[in-house]
This record gives sequence, C-alpha cells and structure tokens, in this order.
Amino acid sequence: MGKELSKGKMILFLTALFLTNVGIMADMVIVPAIGSFFEVFGDQINLVNFIISGPVLISVISALACGKLIQLFSKKTLLTFGFALFAIGSILGVAIESALYIAAMRALVGVGIGFINVTAMALIAEFFVDESKRSAMIGAFNASMAGVGAVIGLIAGFFAVNSWHSVFKVYWVGVPILIMVILFIPKTLPEKESLDEYQKPVKKEPIPLKTFGAMCVSMFIWNAIYGVIFFQIAVYVLEKGIGNESLAGLLSSLGTVGSLCACLIFGVTYSKLGRGTIIPSYIVVALGYLTLMTSKNVFVVGLACTLMGAAYGNGFSYFYMRGTVIVPSSQISNSIGIVTAVNGVSFFISTYMVTYLQKLMGVDTLSGIMPVLVVILATGSVASILLTIRNKEYPSEYRLPDVEAAE
Repeated sequence: MGKELSKGKMILFLTALFLTNVGIMADMVIVPAIGSFFEVFGDQINLVNFIISGPVLISVISALACGKLIQLFSKKTLLTFGFALFAIGSILGVAIESALYIAAMRALVGVGIGFINVTAMALIAEFFVDESKRSAMIGAFNASMAGVGAVIGLIAGFFAVNSWHSVFKVYWVGVPILIMVILFIPKTLPEKESLDEYQKPVKKEPIPLKTFGAMCVSMFIWNAIYGVIFFQIAVYVLEKGIGNESLAGLLSSLGTVGSLCACLIFGVTYSKLGRGTIIPSYIVVALGYLTLMTSKNVFVVGLACTLMGAAYGNGFSYFYMRGTVIVPSSQISNSIGIVTAVNGVSFFISTYMVTYLQKLMGVDTLSGIMPVLVVILATGSVASILLTIRNKEYPSEYRLPDVEAAE
C-alpha cells in the first residue's frame, strides 16, 4: 500500500469511497421518470434531451478539469466538493417544476459525477500501489458501482409509481454519504507536493502518448459498441418481438449482475492475464452480438446479455487499471481524468453511431448493424492477442528510466 491506515480506518475509508458510487450512478434514479419528462415538458424537447444525457457530457469536461486540479488540491477536498455538488443538484432537482431549472440542476450533477469518478479512482491508485492489490480494489469499486446502480434504480422504480417527482427523494441518501466522505476519507497532499520514498518531490514526467493514446482509442471503440445494447435493449426486444418493456428491464438487470460478478473477480483475472485481460471481453461481446442477431429464445438472449455485461465489467475495469500502469506515477490522476472523459464521450456517441451505421448499411433495425459490430470486435480480439504477445518482449507498463537503464 502506498499509504498506511489502520484496519478500522481502512474499512471506513473504503465504505465511504464505494458509497460515492451513488453519485456516479445518479442517472439510474431518473430512468423511471424519463417518459414523464417528455409528457410534461414535451414542448421543450431540447431541454428534456439535456436533462437525460447532458450530465454525461458535462462530466467529461469536469473529469478532465479534475485531473488537473488534483495537482493543486487534496483529493479529499475535490471529492467532497464533487459529491456536495451532486447532492445539491440531485436533491433539489425538482424544487421548481421547470425544464430549465431541472436542466441546470442536472448540469451540477454532471460536474459532480466527473469529480467523484476521477478522485475515487485516484485515491485507489494512491493507496494501493501494488498492481495486484490495485486491480482488486478497482474491480471491487466497479462492482460496487454496478450494485449501487441496480439498488437505487430498483428503489426509484417503486417511488415512480407514486409520481415522477418522487424519484428525486432517493437522492437524499447522498446526505449521510457526504458526511461519511468528510469524516472518513483521509486527507492527501496535492500531487505537486507529493514526495517519493526518499522524501523528494515526485518528478512530473510526460504521458507516453503512443501507448496511452492507443489505449484510449481502443476504449472509445469498445465502450461505444457495448453502449449500443446497453442503451437500446428495449428497442432490440420490441424489434425481435420477444417481449415487452418488463423483459427489457430484466435483460438490463442481468447485464448489471454480470458486470458486478466480473468486477468482483477482476483482481484475480488481471493478476493472471495482465495485458491479455481484455481479450476474453472482446470475444464474449462479439459472440453475444452474434447470438442476439440469430436467436429469439428468451433464455438464450438473457444468457447472452448476462455474459456481455460480465465482459463489459471486465473490460471497463481493465481500461481504468491499464491507465494507471502505463503512465508515470505523477500522471496517474491525469490519466484517470482522460479515461473517464473517454468513457463519457464514447457512451454518449453510441446512440448516434447506431443511426450512422443504419444509414450507411441501408437498414432500419438494430440487428441489421450487428454484423459490423461483430467484425470490429473480432478485429479487436486479434489485435489484442498480437499486442499481448508483443507486450511480453516489449512491455507497455511504465518503468522508471533508471530501471530501464539498469536492464
């Protein structure tokens, strides 16, 4: 561990940190109310669209900014600030029944999401230096993200039965979590004041653009492709005629469960496969889309969605983990900020990608574009296998210059 805490303080620290996923998964709460937004504010469609997806784009900007601000401020300060913004924007989200007001509050939520995501991952990277421990904690954090999202989404569904305003009551859980963040997250030095093991200032080295850039491009493509089924599972279900909205909700939940399970064992997976951890994820999602193209059996489709969710959880954890080991330690926070931004943009763009591919291929169905997705994923699988083989001889993991010289 990079920082030493007593067992009790570590448990409280991780509990508070993992619960901040309520902020990251904030959108799960409003999903049951989305239909009502269109009904109530149907004459302000652009604002409604921003209410739904605007926070994703806002979080991209705030994540990049947070990666820089970590150089100047303690991670605890930034996490507290971000979670407080989320709490204010979400709890007061419908204090005024106005589309403009709700959009403004959702913008605050978006800023908070970016800060929470970056600082939480940066804290894990700082407190867990050993790769095996860090990968296990990143997996556990992402598993808790999936679990928290499933729980608050389920609760919001029950609240939505009363009225669409009621779902915002779920956000009050943010108050005790904010108190826990203030009390239990350890104070850290701004990274510009960080010291190495010899108590010398940490030298800030540049990010290796070739390696890191290639990883970001891979993550962008990977996320955008998985985002197709993540966002449009209901469209697929109706298109195939295999069920209704309730089945779509079930299939979405199965994907979340799969993701949670894969994240829980990510530490073991990464310790065994390292650079090759992403390979099975590419293969499973490719086979998943192939199955969705060809099968109308509800059980088979459910199994495919579960395995695709597991593959995504593994891949999502992989890209965050790799972002911390292929850059200098002084650039880890910047790396996490960029990876978080890539994650947000790629998910946002996935729905537009569907429309583009449908026009390009002259089809009007989701299934019609899946052959292209399968080909891209198969190409990614082959490329990852070749790069993993190459990585054994030419490691992409960051090594200190003096270590390289000694070798």
